[in-house]
Amino acid sequence: MSRKPFFKEHPWTLHTLIAIGASLLIVIITFIVLKHYGRVGQEYKTPYVVGSYIDELGNSDGLNLKYIIIDSVYQQGQRGGYILRQDPDSGSMIKTGRKIYLTITSYVPDNAIVPNLRSLSVRHAISQLENAGLHGGRLLFVDDPHHVVLEQKYKGRTVNEGRRLEKGALVDLVVGRGSGSTESIVPYLVGMSPTKARKSILSASLNVGTEHYDGITDMSHAIVYKQLPEYTGRTGAAFGSGVELWYCDKSVVAMEELERMKKRQMEDSIRALYEPADDGEFRSNPLGLTGLDEF
Repeated sequence: MSRKPFFKEHPWTLHTLIAIGASLLIVIITFIVLKHYGRVGQEYKTPYVVGSYIDELGNSDGLNLKYIIIDSVYQQGQRGGYILRQDPDSGSMIKTGRKIYLTITSYVPDNAIVPNLRSLSVRHAISQLENAGLHGGRLLFVDDPHHVVLEQKYKGRTVNEGRRLEKGALVDLVVGRGSGSTESIVPYLVGMSPTKARKSILSASLNVGTEHYDGITDMSHAIVYKQLPEYTGRTGAAFGSGVELWYCDKSVVAMEELERMKKRQMEDSIRALYEPADDGEFRSNPLGLTGLDEF
C-alpha cells in the first residue's frame, strides 16, 4: 500500500511554511522600500541657515527638514524672520526629516518699561537701562554740581518712569558735569562686541563717536579692532567726548592676530605709565606693576 505525499498527509505543515515564507517576503520588501525612500542608515551634514530668513528656506536638497521656531528676539533695525541661532549646529550629522530648532528676530517689537534713572550715576543708569531691555543713547552734559543723571529723554522729549517703549530703544541721559574733574579715562575696547563697547563708553561718561563697519553685514560677528582715542590707561577725555570705533568680522580675523593687537596696545599702555608727564612727574601705577618685564 503506497503512502500519501507528506504535505497531503500533513496539510497544516504546508500552510505553516507558506505563511512563514509570505511573512518573510513582506518583511524583506518593507525593509527595501524603507531603505530606498527613507534612506535608512544614511546621514547628512546639517545645512548652515544662520544669517538667512525663515521665509527663504527651501527643501535643503531633498532632506525634508522641518524648521521649528522656538524663540524670537527683537533687534532694532533688523527685519523680522532673520535666523540668529540653530540647533543642531551646522555640520552635525543628521538623517532626513530631522527637526531644526531656530531662534529668529521678532517681527513685532516687544515693549520695555522705562526705569527711574534720576540721581543715579551714569554707570548705574546704563546698567538699569540694559536690565530693562533698553540702551543708552547720547549723554548730554549740563552745568550742575552733581555728576548724576538729571533727566532722561527719548527722541528729544522727556520720558518718565513707567513709560513703555520699544525694546532696544535708545534713551538719552542729561547728566551734570559735577564739581570735580570733568575728564574720564578712555576704556579699553579692542575685542569687544558693538553692544559691549558702547556700554563701556557710556559708562565712562563718554559718547559713541563714528562707527566704521568695514563691509560687515552681520553685526553679531562684529568686534572692535581699533579705537580712537586709543587706550593707554591714563588717556583722559572730557565728559561727553566721542570715541571712534572700527569693527571687523571675528570670523575673518584670526584670533592670534587679535591677541597680538591686544598685547601690542597693552604694552604701549604700560610704557605710558612709566613715561614722565608734561610736568616731569611719573604717573601712578594702576596695574600694580614694578617694571615692563612683568608684562
